[in-house]
Parts: sequence; C-alpha cells; structure tokens
Amino acid sequence: MQIVSIDFNISSVLVFFLIANGVFVSVLLLIKRDNKKANQYLSLLAFLLTLWLLDTFFGVADIYGKNPNLYFLPIYYSFAFGPLLYCYTLQITHTKKLSLKEKFIHFIPAILQGSLYVFLQLSSYQFRLYFWLEIHRPYTYVIELAVSFLSLLTYIYFSRRHLLKYKFIIENNYSNLHKITLQWLRQLHWVLFLVSLFWFFETIARVVWNLYPSTPLSSIMMGVIIILIAVGGLLQSDLKMINNEFETIEQPQQIALNDTELRQLAIIKDKMVNEQLFLQPELTLKDFANYVQLPPRETSKLINQGLHQSFIDFVNHFRVMHFKLLVNQVDMKKMSLLGVALDCGFNSKATFNRVFKKMEGKSPSEFINESQNTN
Repeated sequence: MQIVSIDFNISSVLVFFLIANGVFVSVLLLIKRDNKKANQYLSLLAFLLTLWLLDTFFGVADIYGKNPNLYFLPIYYSFAFGPLLYCYTLQITHTKKLSLKEKFIHFIPAILQGSLYVFLQLSSYQFRLYFWLEIHRPYTYVIELAVSFLSLLTYIYFSRRHLLKYKFIIENNYSNLHKITLQWLRQLHWVLFLVSLFWFFETIARVVWNLYPSTPLSSIMMGVIIILIAVGGLLQSDLKMINNEFETIEQPQQIALNDTELRQLAIIKDKMVNEQLFLQPELTLKDFANYVQLPPRETSKLINQGLHQSFIDFVNHFRVMHFKLLVNQVDMKKMSLLGVALDCGFNSKATFNRVFKKMEGKSPSEFINESQNTN
C-alpha cells in the first residue's frame, strides 16, 4: 500500500477534528447504558456521517491527489441517514415497532449504495477512472445527491410525525416534561432538513452551472450534526421506564360530553383543587386517575374533550392559579421566585416562566410588579 503525506491546513485540520469527534461520539453512544437499543441507531448514524467526512478530508489534505487509487472507497452511505434517524425516533419514543423485515426493507437502498462502492474499489484503477469520467461525474453523482436529499427529507417528515404523536402522549400522561421532551431531537430534524436543502441546491448548482464548492461547507454542517447528536444523545435521560408506563392515548373526537361525563369532569376538577394534587411535581395521569377512581384513558378523554386541554396544561393551570394566590399572601421581597414556583409544583424556573407567560400573556415578574403596585 502506498503511503502518502498529509497536507495540513486550516480545512484539513478542521475536518480531521470533526472526524475524531465523530468516532469518539459513536463509541460513547454505543457503550451508553441508557436508551441502549435506540443509541445503537444513533451511534451508527454518527459513524456513517464520520465516514462521509473522510472523503472531504482526503480532498482538502490532497491525499486523493497523491494517491488517486483511494477514489471510490466504500465510505458513502447517505441513503442510510434517513432510515437510521427514523429507526432511532421510533425506538426512543416507542410510538411504533418495526419488524426485522421492515427494517431490512428501509436499508436496502443503503446496502445497494455501499455494494456499488465495494465493487468499484475491487475493480481496476482503469475501470474506476472510466466510471468517474463517463458515468459518475456526469450522471450518478448528481443522482446520488438528489436521492440522498429526497430520502432524508422523506424520513424527516415521518420521524417528525412520530415526534408529534410522542409529544401528544407525554403531554397527556405527565405533568413534568423536563427530561422527556426530546426537544434536541426536534432540533436535529431541523438541522438535517437544512442539510438536505443544501444538497438540493448543490445538486442544482452542479447540473445547471457545473459548480463544485471549493470549501468544505457540507462537512462543517455534518460536524454540527455530529455535535448535536453527541449533546442530545449522551445527555438524554433513560426513557425506558417512562415509555413502559405511559398510557397510549389517541387524539379525541370533539364530541360534547353527556351528563354522566360532565359529572365525572366536575369530580376531576374538584379532586385536583380540594386535594391540591397539582403540587406534586411528578404527578402522572395514572396517579391522578387512581385518585379520581377512573381509568387513565377515560380521565384523559374527559379532560381533552371537556376542557380542551392536555393533562399537563390542566395541571399547570392550577399551578399558575396557586402562584397568583400566593403572590397576594406572601412578601415577594423576602421570597425567591424559584422558591415560590417550586412550592406550586413546578420543577424549574425556566419551565415556570414559559408556562406562566403562555397562560397569562406576561412574565411572572411583570405580574408580581403589577400585583404589588395595585396593593
């Protein structure tokens, strides 16, 4: 094997750092105990993104120029990015279970893509040169980029649908979403969407104007994705217990409640107020349903259809009302806002501020100032 020197410059050093970071992230995700099955997909996604970066590194470090035989290494698996994101989303949210056969079907394009590069790498240099000049550069390169764009876009769409379903489920099962919102995964979807748009415009530029970007912008974007995967995946708390215990609830039909249901709804509200169950930071739908002696699914339906609220909004409504009551009873100059928020059942100041402003149209500080000035 021919040994080549590496040209170290700003671009090659940057891409090398991104590659090292990607390998490190892949290993950490693979050995992380929490969300182990889901993290296997995320680890593989980070690793395949890292392999993609090798192509850029070989270019900016002039390795290809010194050893053209390295062209068409089997390091391109962009058709797998979307399916891996989709499988991770399904696994972490438990909103759908795929059979082994279904998973295999999703990864057939990536398997064919990888097989092509294995075949090319095993072929003679003359054949690879012919393939590059006569087939890949004028035709299949653009096709590969376009299919990667469409594949990723399609899987992002279906992944976000399952995230919305997961969001509806947890909002109707828990009153504390601090560690289970998967907000970082939504952000990852958006970043991957931007990458897919970049591929789209890059494809247009290649086809229409024959433009090939000279800076590794695509690689930098890949590096950002890997960092986001690292931060989100490694810091994500274990959702196994949560996903095993929540009640799967479907979107309710907007039908008026009958007299019996209206009486049950009144009991639900009275129970929440009289026993101040909203003060429990970790109150769940199952816990509350036990208090009112109704099935969780029925309890959720009554809250959704009768009050047009999710379970968490229902609980937070009483927490906010309790806070407004406390403001008029205590000297806020001697109390911290966080302390009062915690006394009302909120689990953090950030969550309290967001919920209060959403419900009251003003921040807690603005409300306190108005209330004290009035008094």
